[in-house]
Amino acid sequence: MNEKRAQINVRLSQELIELLDQKRMELQPELGKIPTRSDVMRLALEDYLSKSRKATRKKGE
Repeated sequence: MNEKRAQINVRLSQELIELLDQKRMELQPELGKIPTRSDVMRLALEDYLSKSRKATRKKGE
């Protein structure tokens, strides 16, 4: 699968960067490698947006 991607600039506080790096280490056993910060941000956004979409659909029922 070759999906087109666009780069975006996100500014984070030092605290969020530290949490992001901590999550990278936590994901290593599951993924078999240390994911990049971009990988973790992508996973987090996909999860957040998926949950948000489901909540919106639930409200509309």
